[in-house]
Amino acid sequence: MAVMSIKSALADITHDHVRTGKAASFAFDVPSIGTITCTRVFRVIPGRRIVCVGKVGRNRVLVKLYFHPQRAKIHWRRSDTGCQVFVDRSLTAPKILFSGYLPQHELYAMVFEYIENAVRFDTALANTPNEGQRQQLFDQVMACLARHHEQGIIQNDLHMGNLLLQGNAIYSVDGDQVRSYLHPVGKRPSLANLAVFLSYCSPIHDAVIARHYRAYCSVRGWHVASRDTRKLIGIVKRVRKRHLASYMKKVFRSRDPFIVRKTHDYFSVRDRKAWDDEFTAVCNNPRAFVSECNGLHPDNDHSCQLSINGQPITLYSACVSENRLLRRHGIISRRWQNALRLNLLGIHTPRPIALIEKRESSGIWYAFLIVRSCEGILAQDFFASNSVPHYDKDVAAKRIAKAFLAMKQTGISVRSVRSTNVLISNLEPIFLDVTQLNQAIFPNRFGVLKAVREFLQEWPNDSEASILFCKKFEQLNLI
Repeated sequence: MAVMSIKSALADITHDHVRTGKAASFAFDVPSIGTITCTRVFRVIPGRRIVCVGKVGRNRVLVKLYFHPQRAKIHWRRSDTGCQVFVDRSLTAPKILFSGYLPQHELYAMVFEYIENAVRFDTALANTPNEGQRQQLFDQVMACLARHHEQGIIQNDLHMGNLLLQGNAIYSVDGDQVRSYLHPVGKRPSLANLAVFLSYCSPIHDAVIARHYRAYCSVRGWHVASRDTRKLIGIVKRVRKRHLASYMKKVFRSRDPFIVRKTHDYFSVRDRKAWDDEFTAVCNNPRAFVSECNGLHPDNDHSCQLSINGQPITLYSACVSENRLLRRHGIISRRWQNALRLNLLGIHTPRPIALIEKRESSGIWYAFLIVRSCEGILAQDFFASNSVPHYDKDVAAKRIAKAFLAMKQTGISVRSVRSTNVLISNLEPIFLDVTQLNQAIFPNRFGVLKAVREFLQEWPNDSEASILFCKKFEQLNLI
């Protein structure tokens, strides 16, 4: 294939191929392997690299292509060095079939064996509802990281997507930010590296970090000191806070996973991972859809339910200021930011899809927020229903209590939690009203205690729901 042909094919691959599973189609020749035809795209960094699945005959391989005009060699060398370290030190990692420059295509490539029936660690966790089995998975990963550190390896970009599970084997698949030493990694950098990994877990998970650290220390042969455990938990909280701050800086910019489109009288930002092409018409002219909602007036702050190609969405709208900075503090913008912030922390809200700000012909600016509607039962009706099994109520109450625990851990809480604005969907609590959040400078329990008391007042004294919630909150030291 000609140079311009494959370069053109790579330029046409976008994040939509990853999000929708849209097939790619390009081929290239690799020495000692043959022609590789790539179809499925795993990851795209536009203008830099692509990770995809290819086929050589009937066999599948994993392919990484580096094609940045100036830095392709640097990117390839960094990944090649890191992946080779895993192999050289006998750690579980995919076998490297080829790594080098392809002059006929003017790009660098790495070809790995394809690990059949392997799943990402975060996917494995999501598919494991049993809490005991989830803890066993974490213990296995902690033992894997302990072996890495014992072999003198630190993976700086350590997150759940960089680990693949195949049965009892755990594969390390990303060598881009690997540092290697000739001696085992010391305690201080080891704790810092573990904190990076654990910071991607929900704050609720902090309660079991001590168990994970014991599993780690058993492999390293270390004594489990309570001081080190407390230090690890403290580092996890600080790293999580940095992650959240970094993420929130992106929510109005074209930074993965967000895409921004703007002109002098229009601004939109959407989450590319949640967006569907069917919503484009809504995004282009949202006020027309608001006007179609019966009994609602587009000049007021309100919401309405729509169905776009069979997919239910909720569309919020409000008249906002002409000043861009003031619009960032408006009710619609706050809902967008608060929903993203809470979902990142593991506190579920209806998933926001897009924020749109548009100036109409009258010169008035309107703001619109599109979120995916959730199906479920309001908590008030769920816990009052005699047809809902007691076990389901117990599980839902426990998860509501854990959501309050996550608020306590982070110092961020929903200001108004009522039985009528919490939805129970598949036994998970979904917080519907996120317009106002309480955010402490330092995480503390007092704001959450107030929210817990207000939530308990929603239920009649001595009712089944009140007794159940008091029990769950007491178990987590929230009352």
